[in-house]
Amino acid sequence: MIILATALSALAVYVYEVIAGRTLGADEFAPIGVLWTIGFLTFTILQIPVEQMITRRLVVFDGDAASLWPSRFVILGTFAAAIAASVGFIAITLDRFFEGIWGFVLAGGLLAFNRSILSTSRGLLAGRRRFHGYAGAIAAEAVALVLLATIAALAVPTQLGFAFALAFAPLAVLAARPFTGPRGDVVPVEAKADSGAGFLGWFFVATASSQLILAGGPIVVGAIGGSAAAISVYFITFTLFRGPMTSSYNLLARVLPDFTALAQHGDDRRLSRWATLLGGLGVVLAIVFAISGAILGPAVVNLLYGAEFEPTRVVAALGAAGVGAGLAGLFITQIFVARGATFSLAAIWIVAVVASALTIALVPGSAIVRVAWAFFVGELVALAGLSSVATVEHTPAART
Repeated sequence: MIILATALSALAVYVYEVIAGRTLGADEFAPIGVLWTIGFLTFTILQIPVEQMITRRLVVFDGDAASLWPSRFVILGTFAAAIAASVGFIAITLDRFFEGIWGFVLAGGLLAFNRSILSTSRGLLAGRRRFHGYAGAIAAEAVALVLLATIAALAVPTQLGFAFALAFAPLAVLAARPFTGPRGDVVPVEAKADSGAGFLGWFFVATASSQLILAGGPIVVGAIGGSAAAISVYFITFTLFRGPMTSSYNLLARVLPDFTALAQHGDDRRLSRWATLLGGLGVVLAIVFAISGAILGPAVVNLLYGAEFEPTRVVAALGAAGVGAGLAGLFITQIFVARGATFSLAAIWIVAVVASALTIALVPGSAIVRVAWAFFVGELVALAGLSSVATVEHTPAART
């Protein structure tokens, strides 16, 4: 069920982008691309870690919601930070990226708020192994996104119309009734777990570093001198190519509970074997995706979005190869999360960011080419680090 819902979610993203891109054109689509990027970054850096902490905590404590009580301030503080980061970035860069339209500030705040509800809901569903409900939540959000984009195209074919369509779609998760289920005491007699601040703190560093490489490209392209059209080309190309990877965030809900169970039982040998297998798979995927991206990528982008969005073959190959490596790395990351080894995870991704930054500084060419190389190098370095460290890392004894 989750796999089918994930496929629907990926399709919905493409349909939304096709509708918005063809309605607005490359120049006017640029603010939507940046808004999507900011929403994706805050979601993956701050909100998905909370979702995964909730999932892991509920697995460890047999679905008892009381185990989340000690983390309430950390969770709420994280969501407040996500909203503040989204609103603050848009306000500061309003003239540079959003054509001075203040409505984007409201849209960005709503997107972050509603995705806080989304991540909490998905964590509750996955942690209690309500996988049919989780799949239903994914499918509901996908349908809502396409429906709202269609309404925007027909009734409000403006930048803000598509911005608010994106912002309200996450609320469809409530159709899965995620907040129903077993509850422990509101205030446990003994703390069932620590606040999770240490676990989440290093997790935030890791996700911030990884998402800077994965999704920060459009902003970096603009920062190093790329035009609005260049930002749109990069955003459309890399969002299209990383569709399998982005959609795979939904599959993590199925993987993390099982990896957590293995970690809690001290079965590090099986987890290490999974790390080795996934590392090898990542290399194979990077090669296959690079060849496919170079041959088919520009034509596919042209077909879906029009010639003004078409990338070069080099950019397409680098983007596709990076996604292949990153897809495997995403699942190896769940081994670190299951073990609670977020410090090691953060260290690996910091090294990858340094490698990406050096690539931008040293590789010649246009802004798009330099950032594409940085994306590929960063994902490859991260895959190497994740697969090697995961084979020797062990699960701490403490329950968090």
